[in-house]
Amino acid sequence: MGASRQSVMLANAVHKPFDTRIFHKEALSLLKAEWEVTIIVPHTHNDEVRGVKIEAVPLPQKGWEQLIKCPWHILRKAWSHPRNAIYHIHDSELLLVGLVLRFTGRKVIYDAHEDTPLQIAYQHWIPGWIKLPYKWFYYLLEKICGWFFNAVIVAEPVIARYYPKKKTHLVRNFPMAQAFGRDAVVPYANRENVMVYVGLLSRVRGLAEMLEGYRLAKEKISVVFKLGGKFAPVTLKEELFDNYDATYLGWVNYTMLVDELYQSKIGIIIPHPVERYKTNYPVKLFEYMAAGLPVIASKFGESAAFVKEANCGVLVDPLNTQEVAYAICWLLENTNEAEAMGMRGKKLIVEKYNWENESNVLLDIYERLQQ
Repeated sequence: MGASRQSVMLANAVHKPFDTRIFHKEALSLLKAEWEVTIIVPHTHNDEVRGVKIEAVPLPQKGWEQLIKCPWHILRKAWSHPRNAIYHIHDSELLLVGLVLRFTGRKVIYDAHEDTPLQIAYQHWIPGWIKLPYKWFYYLLEKICGWFFNAVIVAEPVIARYYPKKKTHLVRNFPMAQAFGRDAVVPYANRENVMVYVGLLSRVRGLAEMLEGYRLAKEKISVVFKLGGKFAPVTLKEELFDNYDATYLGWVNYTMLVDELYQSKIGIIIPHPVERYKTNYPVKLFEYMAAGLPVIASKFGESAAFVKEANCGVLVDPLNTQEVAYAICWLLENTNEAEAMGMRGKKLIVEKYNWENESNVLLDIYERLQQ
């Protein structure tokens, strides 16, 4: 294939250069299929990592720079590349960039990670009076882009409702089974009683309920709770987190994530039962399963179906801290059954819900656009 293939420009304004979906999953899958891959992203310097070229644009210092200056820098960088490249954009902030590229003859794919109009309703930093018009602006913008772009990739089925059926493809953000294929250093039964959560640390993601459930469980059984990710807003650390005896891991990269999961006994993810989290597929749930961890998850929403399918954890009312505490205690007191749950979850990921399967859909989209 090699030199006869078009090059691919993956562009994002919000995610880190080595974002799991963009770099580790999509870019490396395309590279393996012998595409030339470049990521245009805010970063400190140009680089080449594992064969993927990183082309840096200036890091935004303020929110408005991320919305205005960063897309402009990315557009200028994209224009310097061949017109026949495939441009794969990843953030709603780059939709207008995608339209400009499309109207100047480029092939454009939009990768919709989130339900943007719905996501706007839960952003703490957006003033209430502007949320509704802001939501409708993005609703209309995504509709328009769906008509003009060559293809749209959605990470969850619910997002597809915004785009034309014929050009919309579901590429779910399931974990890379290969990344979790190694043997655990410490056998499950010999691990310390550690519960882990990695993800955005916010109230709507259940931070308060996880911490309080942990506190109640700790009154009955020895347990350590480790949390990794970013606080949103940052004041939550002082307002809420620091009142509990839990361990903060800071930002967790993918290698560190796998290490932490293989040293834990429980993975927990209990977002509030709001519309946004009833329909999404939380990536961390599947990563817990891939690592062979029994999970504590919300009984509300579509993600509960995966836990039921594998019988790989305990489903709870995410707002009921007594239920959360009971689930923690039960899993730690019933080690054999907890380990069996974890193995059933892992089996489901290895056999069915993994990136290796999803990447075939991605490569097929590129094959069609190549023709």
